[in-house]
Amino acid sequence: MKLKALMTFALLVIISSLLYLSGCGQKAVEGTVVATIGDREVMVEEIHGFFERAGVRFKTADYEYKIKREFLDSLINQNLLILGAYDYDLQNHDEVLRVIEGEKIKFLLDVLFEKKIISKSVPTDAEVEDWYNRMGEELKASHVLVSSSDTADLVLQKLKEGVPFEELALKYSIDPTVKRNQGSLDWFSWGIMVDNFQDAVFKMQPGEISAPVKTDYGYHIIKLIDRRPIEHRPSFAESKESTRGIIIERRKRNLMLKFRDELRNRFPITIEQPTCTFVLNKLEFLYPETIGTMPRWRNNVDPAQLDQNEKDLVLGSYDGGKLTLGEYLNNLRRVSPDRRPDFDQYDSLGEAVFQMAFMDILALEAKREKLDKSDDYLRKIKYFKELAMADIMRNDSIPAHSEIFEDEVLEYFRAHPDEFTKPLRFKLLEIQVDDKDLAQKYRSTIRTERAFRDIAARETTRPGKRLVEGDLGIVLKEQYPFLFEAALKVKVGQIGGPVEVGRRYSVVWVKERMEPVLQEFENVKQFIVDMVTRQKGDRLFEDWIIAKKKVTEITVYEDVLSQSIDRSKYVTQDETGAGATDSLSQPPDSASAG
Repeated sequence: MKLKALMTFALLVIISSLLYLSGCGQKAVEGTVVATIGDREVMVEEIHGFFERAGVRFKTADYEYKIKREFLDSLINQNLLILGAYDYDLQNHDEVLRVIEGEKIKFLLDVLFEKKIISKSVPTDAEVEDWYNRMGEELKASHVLVSSSDTADLVLQKLKEGVPFEELALKYSIDPTVKRNQGSLDWFSWGIMVDNFQDAVFKMQPGEISAPVKTDYGYHIIKLIDRRPIEHRPSFAESKESTRGIIIERRKRNLMLKFRDELRNRFPITIEQPTCTFVLNKLEFLYPETIGTMPRWRNNVDPAQLDQNEKDLVLGSYDGGKLTLGEYLNNLRRVSPDRRPDFDQYDSLGEAVFQMAFMDILALEAKREKLDKSDDYLRKIKYFKELAMADIMRNDSIPAHSEIFEDEVLEYFRAHPDEFTKPLRFKLLEIQVDDKDLAQKYRSTIRTERAFRDIAARETTRPGKRLVEGDLGIVLKEQYPFLFEAALKVKVGQIGGPVEVGRRYSVVWVKERMEPVLQEFENVKQFIVDMVTRQKGDRLFEDWIIAKKKVTEITVYEDVLSQSIDRSKYVTQDETGAGATDSLSQPPDSASAG
């Protein structure tokens, strides 16, 4: 169960790392063109998809249009860069080819998960509304969780004999919280419990006890205590999208579990027992039977004790691949010691090998389904390749024409002394207390730095500062503005304050005043070079974009973007008292040439 739970987590991590790719470069067959740049097209779905994946929410339709229009401009510039990159033959650039090769597996897995999980996770509007309606009440229940059907039947029999439910929960339940709650699950609504459990309990009436319900956790005997409506919940219109997100996440998790089990069956792991016997004999040779009071471990061996031939021994194999002993031991470093199976626990070893080889198995599955030949995969690869080309064009090819001269750098340094002057700073000690009068007393009575430090070590309330006797180190105005202002008003060796800081009161000992100083040119020269290079590169890029636009036919369909924004989701001030949605400005023409 532990290894399976870890595998579920691994799947979730993989999905999260790939979601940003979902939809990349996807051009809907019947999509709507919002702009053309030469022979290239930008689809309106690309714009909406970007903000949906990023989880961006807008307050008004006007603001949504404004931001998405600005984003469209950036996509136009990106496409201009891609056109320029083709002019420079960057599709054959070594760096582009290297990056693409390194990312192919990620895109292959992306297409696999699109097909197996993501595409099957999106609910219809009717399903979202049904889910919302089911969330209109909450239930109170208790359960006894056991590991086998025989134990579940025994619990049911004892319930029929009149044994109290709570007593049986304490005696038989494997739920780790049972000692605290005697099996009570308190109140919960639809969507909280796992599918089989919630399907069963929501069909029950108060006082009813269920037959055994099997889930991944075991077998549940459920007792429904009560059910009641939920008051003051948001309307369906307000909850629709969040409810849809809940359903999607739940379905993805269930589909991932199912897919994981399918792969486990499709790629059975064969553990090489001679390799396991070798490891156990090696451990027996290397270590005594007991180490201290603990028996010799049987689940790990130091790779440094193995030669290369021993590391190359196959520990586990599957259809299309294998995992060597050395690879297993390297992966084992990321597994906590209590989760490492012994080398004679072949079933658990098989589960561990499957988990370690999981990414390779996913790639094998994708290739067996010929997803590496699919239009979706090839489109994603092309899209990513063009992005890499655009990046090289933007950051290398265009700025490469700029040259930075020594006198430019020195001239910038002399013209902007404020940028390279270290500001006024203080070295301060602080005593912070809860009482203003006490802070005032310390200011009036402390005469030496030693006395100030002694009191700070006993009484200052700023976290972590008693150990350093209230020493704040070098203080800039941006760090502690109130303490800085207090230090300005006194001389070195004097006490400033008290000042109120977060409902507490501070006095400061001014240990040193560090006047503003212009840094040496050599110390900031490289910083200036980088900055001037970046600025010249930005200007060259802007000039390049202007020139490229003059020779490229660009058409933007403003009305397509405007009409694609769903204004119905924005409510007016009259309905809610919130900020009203302004009317969306109508574009001057249905299409505008750039």
